[in-house]
Order: sequence, then C-alpha cells, then structure tokens
Amino acid sequence: MKKYEITDIAHPDNPKLHRIRALTDVGTDVHKGDLGGFVETEDNLDQEGFAWIGKDAIACEDSYIGGDAILADSAVARDSAYVGNNAVIADHAVVQDNAIVCGGYISGNSCICGSAILNSDEQTRCAPMIGGNARVYGELTGNVVCQGGAVVLPGVKLYNTTADCFVLKDDTVSVVPAQRPEVTTSKETKRHENER
Repeated sequence: MKKYEITDIAHPDNPKLHRIRALTDVGTDVHKGDLGGFVETEDNLDQEGFAWIGKDAIACEDSYIGGDAILADSAVARDSAYVGNNAVIADHAVVQDNAIVCGGYISGNSCICGSAILNSDEQTRCAPMIGGNARVYGELTGNVVCQGGAVVLPGVKLYNTTADCFVLKDDTVSVVPAQRPEVTTSKETKRHENER
C-alpha cells in the first residue's frame, strides 16, 4: 500500500513539481490526508518507512529520500543526492550533487554538496549537525558540528568516534569535551562512607 500520492497542486515557480498527500499516517506527525512538500516523481520519496517531505521542501531530479529521513521547511534535495536513515534536512538547507546524508541535522542555509558523506557513529550514536552557511564537500561521521561559514573541503574525512564534540566554526576548529562523571579517589570514598 502506498503511503502518499502526488497531487495536482503544482509548485508556484516550477510546474514540474507537485505536492504530496499522505494516504495513511506516517509516523506520529503526519496523518492521512495531510499535504506535504513537493516532488518531481514518485522516485523522489520512498513509499515505505517513515520518510517524509513536509511544508515547502522539495525533492527533485534524481534525489531520493528514504528510511526515516525528513525533508522539512524549505529544504531542497536535488541532482542525485540521497537522504536516508534518520537524517533531517530543515530550514533552507540544500543537499545536492552526489551527496549522501545518512544521519545528522542539516539546517540554516547550509549546503551538502559534491560527493559529501554524512553518517552517524554506530557506537556513540552521535551524528553531524550542520548549520549557518556551512558547506560540506568531504566526509563527516559522529559528533561534528559545522557552523557559520565553515567549509569542509573535498577529500577531508573527519571521523569522531568519541563523545567529545568537534566544532568547526568559520575558520576555527575546537573541541567541546563531553560531560563525564567525576571520579573519586579511594580516600574520598572512605570519607563519604564514614559520614553516613
């Protein structure tokens, strides 16, 4: 059974794009009959899973939204871009060219382009967060944040398998340590036990 249909409601600026309508409930936020964003063909959005294109978001050309991914607000996926797993593309963000986004939160006016790849880290379950006017052409995995005018050039591979956060902002790089429990020494432990 199909989860959505393509309506006759054309995009005001591009008549090749049409709004979608849910034919069944999709996750907890999309209900049967709800209108979604715009697609060019049924090949742009998976008919299975919880993937959805909402509001005025657009998936066109050979782009594909699958898994449990969300394209929201006025975000755009175009060319041969792939957005899957539980990735969220929001605001005015763009995923284009041959970019693959399999995890993370992409927002602002950021652009994931070229042959960029974004993934969640399997152990920490952390995923990249891209915002501002950042542009990503390289490969990011794990707890990585790109803000402001940060640029990740083609060929750059940044894998963060730790809970610490790597922050790229404009032309600076910093690390925000993860919150870790305090370690007490044996003397402190004995003192606390005696106080009981």
